[in-house]
Amino acid sequence: MFRRCTKIVASLALVTLSLAACAQSEPYRRLEPGPATEVPLTRLVEAYNTRWPAQFKSSQTVTLDFGPVTRTFSALLIVQQPGCFRLQGMTEQGLKIFDLARDGAGDHVIFKGDDMGDQAVAQISRDIQRVFLDGFIGVPSASTRGSFHWLEGNTPSLTLRAKLAAQGQNLLVDCTELRDESGRLYALDSYEWTDAGGFHHPQVIVLRDSGRQSGSYPYKLTLKINELAKRAAPWPEKTFRPKD
Repeated sequence: MFRRCTKIVASLALVTLSLAACAQSEPYRRLEPGPATEVPLTRLVEAYNTRWPAQFKSSQTVTLDFGPVTRTFSALLIVQQPGCFRLQGMTEQGLKIFDLARDGAGDHVIFKGDDMGDQAVAQISRDIQRVFLDGFIGVPSASTRGSFHWLEGNTPSLTLRAKLAAQGQNLLVDCTELRDESGRLYALDSYEWTDAGGFHHPQVIVLRDSGRQSGSYPYKLTLKINELAKRAAPWPEKTFRPKD
């Protein structure tokens, strides 16, 4: 019995330390949680899966820090669940860098500049899915510690961990990370929360990638959401398919 309790305590400590590590120092305001109350596990999973509206569009300022190189561009994003998006990237002067769409058939590169390689396009698609589209995976479990709910999903090869907090009737996702047996693959932190007509969302999202999934180097991606508008009806199918 003592050994079993020790394993449980060690496991909870690992989750706490792991998610604390993903919340690295940033000059942005973190989520201020309300008091934690008992929440069913199914409700936590639902909150994770509905952290963004089913259909929306947003304008963003995106900054990529890759070693000594920093690059900033503007982006217009259109999202539709499940699994569809359209992303157009432009320089700060308004010149188009890329136009990328994704639907059930996969990625469609509508346009990419000469300096945009295939790997860069694939990483952009993967990061958009991570932030806005990916749902909960694995066998769920949860615990409540302090003002936060800790949600975990386990598959044979991956562990998804998320920290959620209550604000009124809302459950908001403060931090997420994905790990494999070798360690963390990526982490997401959300900052500068706002109420957009009853829907709460972060205005700043910081993604840190280890580089291991793509065989590349670590990088940091900062998304600043300038405007977000929900859409009641689904977007036309042609939005996510290239022109013939």
